Amino acid sequence: MLKYITEEEYKKLLGAESIPDNFNNLTIEASNYINHKTFGRVDENNVPEQVKYVTCLIIDLLNEENTKLSEIGNLKSQNIEGWSESYSTPEEIKSDYEDKKQKAINQYLWNVIGIDGNPLLYCGVC
Repeated sequence: MLKYITEEEYKKLLGAESIPDNFNNLTIEASNYINHKTFGRVDENNVPEQVKYVTCLIIDLLNEENTKLSEIGNLKSQNIEGWSESYSTPEEIKSDYEDKKQKAINQYLWNVIGIDGNPLLYCGVC
């Protein structure tokens, strides 16, 4: 399975003392997500530091997303005086985290060159 980082690299890059409980699954999911978004241009034998860092960020975002999706009643907003509350739907949570993951990729991988000599985020002629 595709994994861009190890437990030790995760701890070192984020300065974390521990890893998420389902680290192995999250690493595979994050690595495959990045591989998809970069059109398979990441050199698996020589993974750039930026890709490793983004993998860490996406692991954390996936972990947060899974936690929120498993909780019942994710409070989105509250109005005390008129006493009204609204809650996030699973679709809203997934959409919000998809945006966060894409922003992380765009922020850190915009200038990283892939194994084919093109930027990782280059998708061809528009």
